Amino acid sequence: MKLTSASALRWAHIILRQLGDPAGHTLNATAVVAERESEAPATESAFTSRLRVDGEVEPGEPSSAEDREAVLVTLAFDDDSSTSVFLEESLTEDEAVALLAEQLQESVLEHTGGTPAPPCPGHSHPAVPEVVDGVASWTCPEDGSTRPILPVTAG
Repeated sequence: MKLTSASALRWAHIILRQLGDPAGHTLNATAVVAERESEAPATESAFTSRLRVDGEVEPGEPSSAEDREAVLVTLAFDDDSSTSVFLEESLTEDEAVALLAEQLQESVLEHTGGTPAPPCPGHSHPAVPEVVDGVASWTCPEDGSTRPILPVTAG
């Protein structure tokens, strides 16, 4: 499955519901293209970024085989704090979901003052996101039990 801003936004909404759907938040996902600079000085970053909303190419914008598509997901709270998660196209869907869950969980934990979310059944700590057997899962750090982050759909 190709990583899109729509799929990343859908995943983020699912994850936030599991994290208690914190009050006063907004969520945004934007397609990003990072292009390789062929003559970048060694002391500077070899990549630059520009935003490309919904994958559209700006007029006169060159397209390069070196371009790497990605999605930037931003979670903002009403206290002006925010977290941005950069999901590269090279990630598998499950790796992207686990990374998104990890970063959103950290942000929500900070925003709520450390309330364990999502709760780990039978424990006082939160479950942690990991890819287990190729599936993005909430995992108990104590006993290793898992449950999928995304709902399992019949295909």
